[in-house]
Amino acid sequence: MVLKSDDVNYLIYRYLKESGFLHTSYIFQFESQVHGAGSEQANVEPGSLIRVLQKGLQYMDVETHLNEDGTARLCTAPFSLVGKHVCSVQADARGAAKGAPHGGHTLVHDAKEKRAARVDTGDESESMDVDVPDADAPRGERGRRRGLLVDSAQLLRGHAAPVFLCAWSAGGVLATGAGDGTARIWDVARGSSVALRHEAGEAGARVDITAIAWSEQGALLATASFDGQLRVWTGAGELKQQLRQRRVPVIAVRWNRKGSSLLSAHLDGSVALWDVHTGQLRHELLRAHAGCVLDADWLDNSTFATCGNDRTVRIWRDGEPIKTLSGHSADINSIRWHPAGKFLASASDDGSVKV
Repeated sequence: MVLKSDDVNYLIYRYLKESGFLHTSYIFQFESQVHGAGSEQANVEPGSLIRVLQKGLQYMDVETHLNEDGTARLCTAPFSLVGKHVCSVQADARGAAKGAPHGGHTLVHDAKEKRAARVDTGDESESMDVDVPDADAPRGERGRRRGLLVDSAQLLRGHAAPVFLCAWSAGGVLATGAGDGTARIWDVARGSSVALRHEAGEAGARVDITAIAWSEQGALLATASFDGQLRVWTGAGELKQQLRQRRVPVIAVRWNRKGSSLLSAHLDGSVALWDVHTGQLRHELLRAHAGCVLDADWLDNSTFATCGNDRTVRIWRDGEPIKTLSGHSADINSIRWHPAGKFLASASDDGSVKV
């Protein structure tokens, strides 16, 4: 058996990514240099780290509760990954020891019961609780009783890896971004799509799509990838501009109201402002935040706000800082201006939202 640190790091990276910790996974991948380009890593199934931990925990459970003569030791105490396990037995009202869903013996016992039940019923499938609306109730009443009622769902296929992002344009066109190095513009009615491919700039560089954004008019789509490339596409999927600053992952992209400028927020704390028509870099703010820039939002065509894991919100005008807001005690994940520009809301890992 060979246990390599790169394999462990890759499983941790995949767990973070699959669990929705996108910013954390980007930082971990960047620092651990896990690329995932090998054939073995390409075949790793989702949830692999959890399965390995579960099997290891079951083995430890059985090993702990197995006597020297091969019999199982009765134990009702929970068995977990953290903390020292201390066996205990809980008795019922008749003085007999009660079984519990923990302990090595119960794993074997539960498995036997499940097999016996399947033999009795002849059903090999596991049951599933299904929330079935009352067919006799009016359609509107069913929705009020059960919440939102979805009559049908259309499945769109095309990506070959987990899909991280989706965004609708003002005209109702859907775009998505995935870990297969493509963004897609969909014709939802037909279920077809145009693939916007992001080729690796260098051998082995990851090309996960990390951000997508439609211009406010819906005519242009901006996409960003983990290798630091920023691209602008037409609504038909034609490449209009390819913008490259540095080989630093892009966390977010935002259009100004007019659609003339594009802002890109980066993992290393920098922010870049681009002229979309010329493809030129207008401003480069190398130290916008003392850490990763996690989000940004435009107030108008020249003023925008940024936030990061340095627990601050900063307001800029034409690339110059005009105000810094502090008060959160943890990373600030998201910021949004009020539609009328009166207020700015920020959401943080400290569990609070400030306006």
